[in-house]
Amino acid sequence: MIWWLLAAAAAVALTGFLLHANARAYTRRVEAQFPPTGRFIETSDTRLHVREAGMEGAPRILLIHGASSNLLELWEPLADEFSPLHRVIAYDRPGMGYSSRARANAHTLAHQAQCAARVLEQTGDGPAIIVAHSLGAAVALRLALNFPHLVRGLVLAAPACNPYPGKPAWWARLSATPILGDIFCGLLIPALGPPMSPSSVANNFWPAPAPVDYLERAGVPLIFRPRAFRASALDVCASNAEFAAQAPRYADLLTPTVIITAEKDRIVSPKRHARALAATLPAGELVIAPDTGHMPHRLRTDLVIAAIRRVNEMTSAPSQA
Repeated sequence: MIWWLLAAAAAVALTGFLLHANARAYTRRVEAQFPPTGRFIETSDTRLHVREAGMEGAPRILLIHGASSNLLELWEPLADEFSPLHRVIAYDRPGMGYSSRARANAHTLAHQAQCAARVLEQTGDGPAIIVAHSLGAAVALRLALNFPHLVRGLVLAAPACNPYPGKPAWWARLSATPILGDIFCGLLIPALGPPMSPSSVANNFWPAPAPVDYLERAGVPLIFRPRAFRASALDVCASNAEFAAQAPRYADLLTPTVIITAEKDRIVSPKRHARALAATLPAGELVIAPDTGHMPHRLRTDLVIAAIRRVNEMTSAPSQA
């Protein structure tokens, strides 16, 4: 019996060693394929990776990505369009892409909004139009609530921002669990995540097909690095309580806002989030992007561009007669 136990222990140890080696190799390979493309901004507890384009001093647009992604999610479809006349800024939210993550409270919308505020404070002057996707929309709303002097207007694509029934997916809950989550993300996610990512991406784009080059253009493989995956899971698992605490303040938010949503979305409910938010915000407008699922910024970029221009017109100072 003792030999069987020793053999089993050796097999477990060998498997763990091989999975750990694979995770390290995966991280090195992916970071070589998708290296940092911007500069780093230091806050009191976080190092944020920030990318900028356009003239300094031009009107600013800040892009805030959602869960399981990085700054490329919004940068790739929007930066070239607006950088000729605007200063376009994007950053990796804490723990994702190449941004570090604070040891405490990084999952809270208050901390996430503070990080966004620091990016704006250190990349120019004056308020910016904030363009955000999914969970990034909740960060953008908190930014407007807590730092109104930094926000001219909001454009929110497929926002996740209100309390919801049920629980996050099992893999998110497991990833966010102390100790077990570190093991799961550190050993298994780099091996299991990449082959499963096409089906996950298809779910985001449903009912439309996903673009064939989306994984590379959005840097999706970066999320399967252990620390990035766990950071995103922690944000997702904290989101319901964070939304519940924040949502009562929406009715007081006077910031001009355009919300873009599909009729159906497999990731977040348009009725519970986008439509309810548009009905609550005093200066909110709703735009329906048919058949775009959770990705209107990718499938109907024209509507997002029009929304940004609409908010820009709404918030521009009137010309003097």
